[in-house]
Amino acid sequence: MTNTATPKTLFAFGINHRTAPVEIREKLFLSDEEVCSFLSLVEAELPECLVLSTCNRTEVYGVTDSPGFDISYFKRLLVEFKGAEAYVRDDHFFELISCSACQQLFSVATSIDSKVVGDLQILRQLRVAYSLAREKGMSGKILNQLIQRAFKVGKQTFTETSIHDGAVSASLAAVETALEIFGSLRNRRVLVLGAGETARLTAEALLNKNVSKLLVSNRTRANAQELLDSLEFKNTEAAVVDFEDFRNHLSEVDIVISSTGSERPIIGVDDLAQTNDCLLLIDIAVPRDIDDAVASIPNVRLLNIDDLHLIVNENHERRLKDLPKVKKLIAQEMVDFLRWYYTLPLLPSYERTRTEPTAEQRSEILRIKQFLSENVSEIHKLYIGSEGNFQEDLNNHFSLVHKLRTMKAEAFGYEVS
Repeated sequence: MTNTATPKTLFAFGINHRTAPVEIREKLFLSDEEVCSFLSLVEAELPECLVLSTCNRTEVYGVTDSPGFDISYFKRLLVEFKGAEAYVRDDHFFELISCSACQQLFSVATSIDSKVVGDLQILRQLRVAYSLAREKGMSGKILNQLIQRAFKVGKQTFTETSIHDGAVSASLAAVETALEIFGSLRNRRVLVLGAGETARLTAEALLNKNVSKLLVSNRTRANAQELLDSLEFKNTEAAVVDFEDFRNHLSEVDIVISSTGSERPIIGVDDLAQTNDCLLLIDIAVPRDIDDAVASIPNVRLLNIDDLHLIVNENHERRLKDLPKVKKLIAQEMVDFLRWYYTLPLLPSYERTRTEPTAEQRSEILRIKQFLSENVSEIHKLYIGSEGNFQEDLNNHFSLVHKLRTMKAEAFGYEVS
């Protein structure tokens, strides 16, 4: 019953914020439509493939059953597909095999490989990538198992660690601070000054906290309107305010969050002659939008970018304290996945013909799983890798499979092939 077929091999390659600057990453960014087109390009050569493309990474996870697998071919295919030959170099890529590829995906799913540790978006982005692979029929036995385990460990980090707790950007810290001061934002009215990316992230965070009313003002009214049009509203009243008129609305709101590109303050003491009992001013801009002197007004509380960065840094440090917990969860899930993964090339031939196993074959499958549990240290040796030499890692992978097959044959009393 010795299985001598070429094993299906898991691999990964791509670029991310650790390997390439943003001007290179953007050259290989793939939209959902482009992901589907790229999967169509490789489907004749790879039985399984998934592409994860975000602002910080474009990573390809695949399965090959070819003993002469050439990862350089698929890297070139991706670069040529995007017409990025003049920009992307070979050293912008990472290349991983089996154990290391598994670890990379689990690190991505748990967000410890994100530019901002604890990024809440990455798991959703991974779900979209998996959905596209399934739609194209490119997710089979190995990727299905790998991705489901990635989702599992990603959820575990959310429920069992504090890696996602606390704001780690100035805009989110601003909203988090407002929430701490007011307790709830459901009955609060907010004025956002500016219409850039910081203002957009701030507005999105405010809507997630169900603010009662959101006003947006910008020197170019069309940009403010475009920002509002891009947002999804539920129970929040929203409107654009002419920039020349925003000071007349300061007495109507509870919170002002400002992030314009003005060279000098746009809010001073005279602008706050009539305010609510408690007005929170959060100045995210550099140079500052709000005159420091307004902090002397009794019913006004002013926070600037340094105050927010202090919060961000504290939250970041708190998240990093749970990194050992997350890495332990990843290691546990890797052991389970790799034990299953290296079971496949040891299974009897019924697996390839998809016939129902006999009682004898079912018994052998149980023995194989027990055998791998007893020899899991052999798998862990491969995990050390060869410091980035993909071909050597690939050879190590095939050597490990051969060694496990030999050990299995000897343990089970088969003739060694």
